[in-house]
Amino acid sequence: MRKHHTPISWPRRNSLHYRFPIPNAVWEYQLKPIAFAILSYLCCQHSHCSTDLSPEMVAKVIHKSESTVKKHLSVLADAGLVTEGCSPAFDFLSAGSGKFFSLPNEIFLLNLPPSAFMVYAYLLLIEDRKTHTCHPSYNTIAAATGMSKNTVIKSIGTLLEKLLVMMEHSQYLDQHGLKWNGNNLYTILPTQRAVEAFHQQQLSHLELETQRRKLRRQQKRQAHHATAQFLPANESSNRILSTHIPRQNRSPRVSHCKAPCGPPTDSGGIRTPPMP
Repeated sequence: MRKHHTPISWPRRNSLHYRFPIPNAVWEYQLKPIAFAILSYLCCQHSHCSTDLSPEMVAKVIHKSESTVKKHLSVLADAGLVTEGCSPAFDFLSAGSGKFFSLPNEIFLLNLPPSAFMVYAYLLLIEDRKTHTCHPSYNTIAAATGMSKNTVIKSIGTLLEKLLVMMEHSQYLDQHGLKWNGNNLYTILPTQRAVEAFHQQQLSHLELETQRRKLRRQQKRQAHHATAQFLPANESSNRILSTHIPRQNRSPRVSHCKAPCGPPTDSGGIRTPPMP
């Protein structure tokens, strides 16, 4: 018998402000993960009365190219799920006898891969609304999402890293008293923790990149000073002066050729005309 428990500190907010509904009938179309993520974002904007969308705007949120978004929008339009104005079709929104499941708005801030996004949506579809838990097998998730089992396992790992779900291994005894591994128990965690962890990770990456840039500049300065120390005094001073004197203010170069140029001269220094 499983022991279900409710996660601590679940937020008590108006769900209309931070969640958006998707009809359960969306799983009947067997969409690709990218098309599913695009349709989910369109449903999110539609629920918040924002319908002025373009493929470029959708591409920035989904983190895909604009050509890829246009390709999958045409697939969704052929299936009758979206209109030409990049909004969910009315027939799709009213399908499924009014049965919906909801997703949090913050899910689009976490830069999830489309496969992990789709697996997360399926876990929210089948979760227990009181305990926020579910225990489907890898094969069940793969059959519902149309992905391979390896892709599902990888997507679950991504959700664990993003702190969106918590996984617990389970075991059971058969009628002969043998112990077997059961399905994993997934607990859906509040998205606020995942968003805070994601922002903290982004700040850490920025600080690390700033330190790397400072280190590269410092190494360049040290290499420049080391090169200047090994140069002769006059050459290093000339190089330093040449770097600070503008090109238009520098003195013209003087030829130091010892031998006179042109026809030979006589002993008096007067040039002799060439022989005919």
